[in-house]
Amino acid sequence: MKSNIQKVYSKLPKQELSSHKIELALVDDIEKTYNKIKSDADNLSMGLIKAANEVDGINTEAKEILKRIDATDNDIKKLEDGAKDLGVELPDEAKISIRQLKVYKSSLSQLVSKSAKVSNSLFAMLG
Repeated sequence: MKSNIQKVYSKLPKQELSSHKIELALVDDIEKTYNKIKSDADNLSMGLIKAANEVDGINTEAKEILKRIDATDNDIKKLEDGAKDLGVELPDEAKISIRQLKVYKSSLSQLVSKSAKVSNSLFAMLG
């Protein structure tokens, strides 16, 4: 004699059970895909945060170097005025150093400006 469960199973269409198995497999596949995409997206976000922080650090360091260059302005002025008062030219090494400091100041000023924009853009991308 058949049990009640066997009777119920015998009445159910076989196709319905197999379609449920397929649906469950699809749910598992979608869940696995979602988890992988979420992990990859989280890694990208972390990379973006790291890049934004690195650019921000470069900006801060460039500002510090600019402060050091600005601190030499008075000494350069005194040096140039002293040489002029004495009627002598500055040594070539001093001229080169002064010229290079001006070049660094210009380059670093541009770096500060551009890196601030990049950093702000990267942080804005994070929401």
